[in-house]
Amino acid sequence: MNKIIFASGISFVLLFFTGFRGLEKTTEAIENNVIPKEKKELLKKIVGRWITQTNIYARNGQPASKVIGSDIWQWSPDGNFTFHMGYGIRDKSGFGAMEITGYNSKTGDFDSYNFNPDGSFEMFTLTINNNIWIWNGKEVRTTGVMDENGKILTVKHEITNDGKTYELFMDGVLTKGADF
Repeated sequence: MNKIIFASGISFVLLFFTGFRGLEKTTEAIENNVIPKEKKELLKKIVGRWITQTNIYARNGQPASKVIGSDIWQWSPDGNFTFHMGYGIRDKSGFGAMEITGYNSKTGDFDSYNFNPDGSFEMFTLTINNNIWIWNGKEVRTTGVMDENGKILTVKHEITNDGKTYELFMDGVLTKGADF
């Protein structure tokens, strides 16, 4: 039953973000957003299972801490989206979040919808240039550098209050355990 509720929730999220449109518009949107081969090759590098080790820096009266977690990126059934589930343990408490990423034919980058453990969600633009991955959001910017073998992704998370000045609040290393 939980799997049915979860699948229904994901379907609703996808409908919410793509819009409740008629068949003609939906077909047009799918055709326009199919990932070009060269872009799909870039995104393909992250698909797989990862072990994550993260350092969270002290800020706003909160102490520094460490997170150990796992991240799984996989393709949607049609191959036009990636679905990312992240799980972590921080201070002996577990949490999870998810992300859905699709190609934006208007910008040539990817749109990434992130759903956070506190129930909030945000949209990021994901730009991939060779081995540099940059997720840009309204208040958070994440820069990742993937090694040449596609097995290590080193990330730096920065936060801003004014959209101009960023401060480091988290960094980490993701180590790929298996491809899908």
